[in-house]
Amino acid sequence: MYIYLDESYNLKDRSKKQFVSINGFMALDEKILFKRWKNYRQPFLIKKRRIHATDSFFDELRPKALELTDRHDLILLSAFQILQEISFKNNNVYFYKGKLDFDRIYCDLIIELFKQLDFKDHKKAKIIIDSRKHRGGILGKKHFEQKIMNFLQTEYEQMNFQFKMQPSSTDILLELADFISNIFYRIYIDGDGRLFQNLGFKIVQIKNPLK
Repeated sequence: MYIYLDESYNLKDRSKKQFVSINGFMALDEKILFKRWKNYRQPFLIKKRRIHATDSFFDELRPKALELTDRHDLILLSAFQILQEISFKNNNVYFYKGKLDFDRIYCDLIIELFKQLDFKDHKKAKIIIDSRKHRGGILGKKHFEQKIMNFLQTEYEQMNFQFKMQPSSTDILLELADFISNIFYRIYIDGDGRLFQNLGFKIVQIKNPLK
């Protein structure tokens, strides 16, 4: 089993929903997926221009990411949290010194997403997450990794997990997760959920699990 995840969020524009989301995909065979995505992106390769979902130059590549859901073993993943749904209390764990604790929300959203996945039929799982800056720097990153691994090893003792955090520029399947996450961002920001109806069983999605 292979899982690739990236985050998307809106924390500043108060005229739209303020939210944090973790999005990506799960697949059983990454080699075939790697080959197909590599072929899709090949015409867009330009020297000194990194392929990134937020770059309008690569808008035509975005639908290609959804085409990959035609694969029978690929499932899209999404955990979505509207920030206004988190109660603002002095003792709320999602606020630190009166400010939103993004790292805590980010970590707990991933854990809540993993709770929805069926790991029982697998012996190994490779999980790759797009790296980001953490409060506390390197120590904050290590704390995050340890919390995720503690959850996985406690809940699924029989499994062997490989967990990595790295830039999307270093792995084209993480790049694919970036495009999928951007698709979800556009859906969440616009409030158009028609795509979810079309995907059917091809998506594992949770909304507002944090309180």
